[in-house]
Amino acid sequence: MLTLLLCTDATAQFGPQQVISNNADFAYTAFPADIDLDGDLDIVTSSSLDDKVAWFPNDGNGVFGPEIIVSLDVKYATSAMAFDMDGDGDIDIVATGAADDEVSWFRNDGTGSFGSERVISDEADQARYVWIDDLDGDGLLDVLSASFGDDKVAWYRNEGNGAFSDELLVSNTALSARCVVTADADGDGDPDIFVASAGDSRVAWYENLGSGAFGPAQTITTDANTVISVYATDLDGDGDPDVIAGGNGQPYVTWYENLGGGTFGPQKVVSTSAIHARGVHAADLDGDGDPEILTASWIDGKIAWHENLGGGNFGPQQVVTTNAEGAHSVWAADLDGDQDLDICSASAVGDLIAWYENIGSAVTLYCSPGDLNSGGTSVTLGGSSSTGPGVFHLEASGGPAHEFAYFLVSATPIAPGAVVADGHLCLGPPLGRYSGPGTNLHSLGRFNLNGVLINQVGNSSVLSGYDVPSNLPNPPGGVIAPGDTWHFQLWYRDGLSSNFSDGISVTF
Repeated sequence: MLTLLLCTDATAQFGPQQVISNNADFAYTAFPADIDLDGDLDIVTSSSLDDKVAWFPNDGNGVFGPEIIVSLDVKYATSAMAFDMDGDGDIDIVATGAADDEVSWFRNDGTGSFGSERVISDEADQARYVWIDDLDGDGLLDVLSASFGDDKVAWYRNEGNGAFSDELLVSNTALSARCVVTADADGDGDPDIFVASAGDSRVAWYENLGSGAFGPAQTITTDANTVISVYATDLDGDGDPDVIAGGNGQPYVTWYENLGGGTFGPQKVVSTSAIHARGVHAADLDGDGDPEILTASWIDGKIAWHENLGGGNFGPQQVVTTNAEGAHSVWAADLDGDQDLDICSASAVGDLIAWYENIGSAVTLYCSPGDLNSGGTSVTLGGSSSTGPGVFHLEASGGPAHEFAYFLVSATPIAPGAVVADGHLCLGPPLGRYSGPGTNLHSLGRFNLNGVLINQVGNSSVLSGYDVPSNLPNPPGGVIAPGDTWHFQLWYRDGLSSNFSDGISVTF
């Protein structure tokens, strides 16, 4: 088996969708946590139409076992997080149920088996989101909830040994509250609260005054159109947490700079292409020391990310998948133990829990971006270790709908390439074509309406793209051997002419 090695100037790239489960009925949450204490991150899920909270064990390499049900009685389960709530050294689960207005937790016995539901509160009307943090500085993790039906944000003090206080009200004027998170907004050493309220398109924060007392709402914006999700972290490297918001209306993903002391600047647009952004998150996907922005968008089924270019600037949307219809949740964590951050997601419409391997250190893009095509986009390539019969899997996105295409290969890259038809050929001779009918050297595909290349000849283990075999077309002939570097590009029909993608280099 060939192993992919490091290429210089590599950027984050993600492999094809790897399904963990398609049995989470209207999935809302996929949250990484080491439930069985074996040193790798498992996935905790909530799904609403089956009232289910469950987890999936990870073997350490990103291979997930069958579902282990925690509860089938969290009515319309809308969120779940996993932390050690009782201080016994293992990871418990906290969840919300919108239909029974409950915030509850489940005790881990230390083996990944969970006890019965322990209700923290049944007064969170249409509870939508739960968050965990030590709000009062006593060393114990407290619970926060946002509830849609009563416009409420509340917290519950951890009193030790798994006991929680009655509801402690933060606000009952967060109109249609959807999401709540924490970060130290004002730099005074304790966690403040950030809330997304859809009914008034407001993102606000509440100052922690000490010992778990909170001040009134301080509005960051009322222009986060039908805001659903919020996340806070330092995006611009100045040492204080900024805020990301995602919503159902344009502009779908925005961020707000913390100018210091909890004063926030004007809205800055990240994306107008994440249609109905139900989930936002931030993490350092490309290993350069600053956090990228991740999005899960409901209508277009996208899991995507935006590279942090530094200084509070973000690159264009980079699509990980368009096959996550009803995407609601996205998180980043190292799921396969290779020291980079992968992505996991929950998608309601397809009942889908999935993950995507970060293979950024294996490939290098060049001649990028490719030339614009008749659809006004450029085709970009991505790659990953193949899950099928090949040694490498190639993907292509951004193509004109219904046009056909096939992959090319060469031992010699050329940049910026030679003008051919409407694009640039960035491969030198001898040039190989993966266009041999009836063999594994045939990569013929067509772009679908979302611009994704769908394989037409059965040579892809995931339907889209192409599984590159070890044998090479002739020319150049021979086989791909360990230590080789090969360069790939896609030729495609573009209206009455033709065009090329960017190039991708792979060291095996």
